[in-house]
Amino acid sequence: MLEVLRVLSTSSEALHHAVIFLFNGAEENVLQASHGFITQHPWASLIRAFINLEAAGVGGKELVFQTGPENPWLVQAYVSAAKHPFASVVAQEVFQSGIIPSDTDFRIYRDFGNIPGIDLAFIENGYIYHTKYDTADRILTDSIQRAGDNILAVLKHLATSDMLAAASKYRHGNMVFFDVLGLFVIAYPSRIGSIINYMVVMGVILYLGKKLLQPKHKTGNYKKDFLCGLGITLISWFTSLVTVLIIAVFISLIGQSLSWYNHFYVSVCLYGTATVAKIIFIHTLAKRFYYMVSVDISVDFFLLPPRTEDELKWDSLYLAF
Repeated sequence: MLEVLRVLSTSSEALHHAVIFLFNGAEENVLQASHGFITQHPWASLIRAFINLEAAGVGGKELVFQTGPENPWLVQAYVSAAKHPFASVVAQEVFQSGIIPSDTDFRIYRDFGNIPGIDLAFIENGYIYHTKYDTADRILTDSIQRAGDNILAVLKHLATSDMLAAASKYRHGNMVFFDVLGLFVIAYPSRIGSIINYMVVMGVILYLGKKLLQPKHKTGNYKKDFLCGLGITLISWFTSLVTVLIIAVFISLIGQSLSWYNHFYVSVCLYGTATVAKIIFIHTLAKRFYYMVSVDISVDFFLLPPRTEDELKWDSLYLAF
C-alpha cells in the first residue's frame, strides 16, 4: 500500500477520483477499526468502491476471492486491468458459505457501508499463518511485486472510471468469474450461467425421457443399466468422501494436520489423487462384475483334400499366425 501510494503521488497521470489509503488495526478483535471508520468517519459516505487487501498466507499469487455485492463492472475492471489475474468465483462461494471460519474487512464495508469492492488475499504457505514463523522475511519479493503490479493497475483503472461516480446505476446482478492458468479471466453474468445450467438439465431430461418412453422391449435393459450406473456413481462419490475423511483423520493423528496447506499442489496430490483413485477403483469393479462383456467365439471346420507333409507344415504356420 505504501509503494502504491508513492507511485500515485509521484505520477503525472491525473486521477478522476480521490483515493483513500486506510491502514486498519484491531482486525483480529471483531474488525473494530474498519467498523469504526465506515460507521463514524466523515469520508465514509463519499466512498463508491474499495479494494481490500488480506492475507491467509505469506506469499504466492494474491487471489480475488470476493467481489460485489452485485456491481459486475468491478469484476470487469479487474479483468481489464490486472496484469497477472488470479480469481475464482468458487473461492467466493466457499468463503461466503461460512465453511471457512474466517472474516475480512470486506464484510464490514459491504454490510455496514453498503459499498461494493474487491477482496484479495495471499494464500500460499498458510500453514505458518498466525504462528511464530509468520515473519516478514518469509514473504517473497516476487509476490509483493506481482501484487503491486495488479493492485496499482486496477486502482488506476477504477480511479479513472466514469462508472465510479454513479456506481449505484450499474448495480445489477452477480458475476461468474475464473482465470485460465493465470493468463486471462473469463467473466459473465450469473444469469447466463443459470441459463446454461438449465439448458443442460433440460437436455439431459429430454434425452433420458426419450430413452425411457421407447417400446418396453427396448427399454428393459436400459432402465436397469441407468439405475445401476446411477447407483455406481453415488457409491463412488460416497466412498471417495469416506477415503478423504480417513486420510484427514490419519494426518491429524500423526500430528501433521494442515501440513497440506503449505503448498496447494500438496493438497491436490494428497486428497485429489485419493479421490480419483477411489472413483476409478469403483468403476473398474463395476465394469468387471456387472458390465461383463461376453465374447462369442465361432469355430469353423473346413474339409480339405489330402495334404502332403510340406503343405501341412505351411498350414500349421498359417494357423499359428
